[in-house]
Amino acid sequence: MVNDCAKSKELSRRFNKIYPAGHSNNKDPYEVADYRLFIQKAKGAHVWDIDGNEYIEFNSAFGPTLLGHCNEEYVRELEDALETSATLAGSNLLFSTDDVEVGEIITKYVPCAEQIKFNMTGSEAVQMAIRIARAYTGKRMILRFTDNYHGWFDNIYGGKPGDLRSGELPVAQEDPSSDYQTLGKFPQAIKESIILPWNDFEAFRETMEKYHEDIAIVHFEPIVCNHFGFFPKPGFMELIRELCTKYNVVMSMDEIITGFRLGFGGAQEYFGVTPDICTLAKSIAGGLPMACVAGQRKVMSILDDRKVAASGTFNGWNLGMRAILATTRILERDNGAAYRKMYALQDKLIGGILESAEKHGIKMRINDCPGAFFTLFGVEGGRKRVYTADELEGIDILQFKKFRRILQEEEGIITLPATRWYMNISHTEEDIDHTIAAVDRVMTKL
Repeated sequence: MVNDCAKSKELSRRFNKIYPAGHSNNKDPYEVADYRLFIQKAKGAHVWDIDGNEYIEFNSAFGPTLLGHCNEEYVRELEDALETSATLAGSNLLFSTDDVEVGEIITKYVPCAEQIKFNMTGSEAVQMAIRIARAYTGKRMILRFTDNYHGWFDNIYGGKPGDLRSGELPVAQEDPSSDYQTLGKFPQAIKESIILPWNDFEAFRETMEKYHEDIAIVHFEPIVCNHFGFFPKPGFMELIRELCTKYNVVMSMDEIITGFRLGFGGAQEYFGVTPDICTLAKSIAGGLPMACVAGQRKVMSILDDRKVAASGTFNGWNLGMRAILATTRILERDNGAAYRKMYALQDKLIGGILESAEKHGIKMRINDCPGAFFTLFGVEGGRKRVYTADELEGIDILQFKKFRRILQEEEGIITLPATRWYMNISHTEEDIDHTIAAVDRVMTKL
C-alpha cells in the first residue's frame, strides 16, 4: 500500500511554477495522478519516492532503461570513463577505442548496419536519416504512415493522409484531433510528407507507382509501439522492401524503440527484412542519451565527401559511447541470457493479467512484442496481435486510466500511458508475482 505522498505533492506545486507541462509533453498528460512523483532512490526495477514509498516500474522511461536502474556493472563502467578519460574529448577532434568497439558491435548485430552516424536523440537521428536519403536519391518527399511517431520536429510531427484520389501529389494534411498536433508548427512543414494508412497494401503500392520520382525515403516503425503496438500485416514490410528497391527509395526503419529491445538485431532481424538504413536510440545506451543512423555503405557513404552536413558537438560523446559498450556487454553475456529471462517473465505477467481479467469478467486483449505489451481494456481476444485500429472496436481507455491510477496509487506499480508496459532485464520472479497479485486486487475495483 502506498502511503501519503505529501512531499511529492509539495514539490509538484513548486515544480509546476517553473516547468510548464513538465519536461516532456503531448496532448494527453503522462501523469497518472494530480501530482508528480519525485524519486529519491532506484535499484533494478524498483524506485522509492521522496516520501519513502516503494514502487515496481514497468515504464523504462519510455524505453531507455532496458538494464533497470543502477546496474552495478554499468555504473562501474561509467565511473571508470569519468575517472580515467574525458567526459567529452572534443567533437570529432579526439577519439577513444570505445568508438571503434561500439561501431564494430553495432555492425556485427544490426543487419543493415555497415556504417554509422551518431546523434544524441531519436528525433535528431530521424532528421539525419531524412537528410541522408534526400542526398542519396536526389528526391525530396518523406513517405510515412498513420499512427507512427518519429519525434517532435515540424516536418514529421502529426498529420493525416492527403487526398489519394486527387491525381496530384497527396501531401499530408494537418489533423487537429491528433495527439501529435501542436500550435507553433511552420505551416508548410507538413507538406514534406506523404502519409498513408498503416498496413494498406493498395494505397502504398499505388502511391509508390505514381509518385516514386518524388519520394526519397519510406520511414516507419516496424512495430508501432507508440500506438498500441500495431504489427505489420504479413507481407507488408516485404512490399516496402520490394518497392523501395524497385524505385530507388531509401527504406528506413525507425527502431528507436525496437532496437535492442527485440534483441540486438531489432525488428529487422525479428521479421527478417533488412532496410537500407535504420534509426536507433533509447535502449542502446542503457539510459544515457545516444542515437544513431546505421545503414548500408552504399547509402551512408554519401557523408564521406562532406557535401552532406552531419555535425553535432555531442555526436559520439565519450560517456555515451562507454554506456553503449557496457550495455551490449551485459546483454550479450551467456548468449543473451538476460533477454531470455526477460521474455519469459513477460510471458508469465501477460498470462497472469489475462487470467485475472477473465476471472473478473473484464474484456481484455493483450498485444505484445518482445520487451513490451499493451493491455487493451474493452477488447476481446486474449493474447493476440493487433494490426490496425479497426480491431480495437470498444477499447476503453478510461477504464485503463482508472486501472493505471489505482495500480500506482494503491499498489505501487508504475506503468505507461496509452495501455503500454515495458519490461527490463532487472525484473525478477518476485516482481512479477507481486504485480500479478496487485493487478488482481485492482481488477476487483473496476
